[in-house]
Amino acid sequence: MKKYIKYLFLLLPVVLMAACIEEYRLDATTPPDQAARFSFQPSPENDNIINFTADLEFFMMKWDLGNGASGTGKNVTGIYPSAGTYNVTLTIFDRGGSASTTLEVVIEQTDPTLLDRPIYNLLTGGIDAIEGKTWVVDSARSGHFGVGPDPIGAGGYFPEWYQAQPNEKVGSGMYTDRYTFFLRDFEFDWETNGFVYLNAAQGSNFPGAFDPGVGDLSAPFVSPGGLTWNIVEEEGEFPILNLSNPGFLGYYAGTNSFQIIRLEENEMFVRFIDQANAGLSWYVRLIPAGFDSGAGNPDPDPDPDPDTGGNVAITLQDLIGGGEKAWKLKPAAGAFGVGPNPGSDQFYPNGNDISGERPCLFNDLFIFKNGGVFEYDAQGDIFGEFYMGLAEEQCQPASNLAGTPGEAWGPGVHTFSFTEGTSTVNPKITVTGTGAFIALPKAYNGGEYTAGPPATNRSVTYDVIAFENEELTISIDISNNGSVFWTFVLIPDDN
Repeated sequence: MKKYIKYLFLLLPVVLMAACIEEYRLDATTPPDQAARFSFQPSPENDNIINFTADLEFFMMKWDLGNGASGTGKNVTGIYPSAGTYNVTLTIFDRGGSASTTLEVVIEQTDPTLLDRPIYNLLTGGIDAIEGKTWVVDSARSGHFGVGPDPIGAGGYFPEWYQAQPNEKVGSGMYTDRYTFFLRDFEFDWETNGFVYLNAAQGSNFPGAFDPGVGDLSAPFVSPGGLTWNIVEEEGEFPILNLSNPGFLGYYAGTNSFQIIRLEENEMFVRFIDQANAGLSWYVRLIPAGFDSGAGNPDPDPDPDPDTGGNVAITLQDLIGGGEKAWKLKPAAGAFGVGPNPGSDQFYPNGNDISGERPCLFNDLFIFKNGGVFEYDAQGDIFGEFYMGLAEEQCQPASNLAGTPGEAWGPGVHTFSFTEGTSTVNPKITVTGTGAFIALPKAYNGGEYTAGPPATNRSVTYDVIAFENEELTISIDISNNGSVFWTFVLIPDDN
C-alpha cells in the first residue's frame, strides 16, 4: 500500500505565491517568509526517500530534514526509514537577513530495508537483534576515558592529556551504566543503576551530586525512559551520534552529541566537547556488554600511524598502458569515501554505493599519458560544491565553473609523476598543476579546500594502496597526522 505524504499547506496558493516572488540572491532587503517555500515528493524508487526542492534559489540555503540530517542547496534528499511525522525546515539567507519555512512530512510505514546500514547494524546489532545491543564503558583497558585538546593536538583524535587506567573510576557510576540501542524506532534504553558520573562543572544540574573519591562528581539519577537516538553523517566528517535529552555516554560534560571516532563490532570510541570549557575534548571507549577486552586483547593503538604498506605491484606501464590510459571511479560501494584509515569509508558514505546519486562523479576520466602528461576530462558535467564558488551542490554542467573561484578545477591538462614502491613503502602518483586532482578536487596532502581558487601549481600525491585485477586503489591523508584519509578505487575506461 502506498505511503502517503501529507502537506500542511494548500498547493494552489503556494504555486501562485511562488510565481509572484522575484529570485532573491543578495538583496539588501529582508526576504519575505514565502521566499523559503519548498515542495517535496517521494522518489520513484522508494516512498520513504523524499526529494525536496526549494521554489527559489539563494546563495545560501540550509535544510533541517527533521531526521537528524541536514543539507544545503536548492535540492536535497531525505531518507526516512521509520514511520512518523518529521518537521522539515528550509532557511534561506541573503544580505538582508534570512527566512524559513517548516513543513511536516508524514511517513506512513516503516521500511526495514532502509535500516540495513552498516553503521546502524554495528550500533544496534541489526534488525534481527530484538533485544538491541547493549554497550558498557571498557573499564578493563587503559585509555577508556580521557581528555585532550579541542581542536585536536599532535596526538590526533586521542585523549593525549590524560588517559584513565584500568578500573580507575570504580565507584563513580561510569562502569555500572548500560546503554542499549535498538534499530526498532531508534529507541535508546539507558540503565543508570541509580547514579551517574559527571564533570564537576555540571554539578549544579544534578541535585545531590557528591564526590565519589575518584575525581569529579557523581549524582543520583534514573533515566526517564522514552529516549531515542539518531546518527548524522556529513561528507568528510565523523558521524555524530545524538541522544535525546538527558541521555549521555559514560561521563556528562553538558552534551548529548558524540562524534564516533571508531565503530566496530566490539568497540565504539567517541569524542565530545566540554560545554563548560570549549578547549577540552573528552573521550570514552565502549564495548558490548559481556565482551572480554582484558587478557589476550592488547590495548589498540588509539591513533595509529598510517599504514606505509609496501609490496604493491604496479608499474608506470600499468598506469599509462600503451602510451595513454583513462581511469574512472568504479561504480560500487567503497570506491569513493573518507575514513580514519587508508581504504576506509567509515566517515562517509560508510558502505553505501553513491554512484547512482552522483553519476557525474563516476564518469570523470583521469588520463595518464606518455611524457608525464595528465588530463582531466569531466565528460561535460561535474559534481559541483560550494567551495568551488557554485550556487548548488549537485551534478551540473562543467561549464558552470567558468568565471568562478573554482574554474581551475575544471577540465584541463597538467603533469604527473609516478614513484615505484618498495617492500615497505607504497607506490605514489603525484599530479601537479593549478587545480590538478584525482577524483576529489578539494582534497590535498594535509587538508581540504573550503573555498577557491586552488593554490597555484600545487602538487598532490596519492599513495597506491592496492592494484589487483585492473583495480587501482589510491589514498590521500588530508589530516597531516594520519587520522583522516580519502580513498578512491579507479578502473580503466573501456569506452
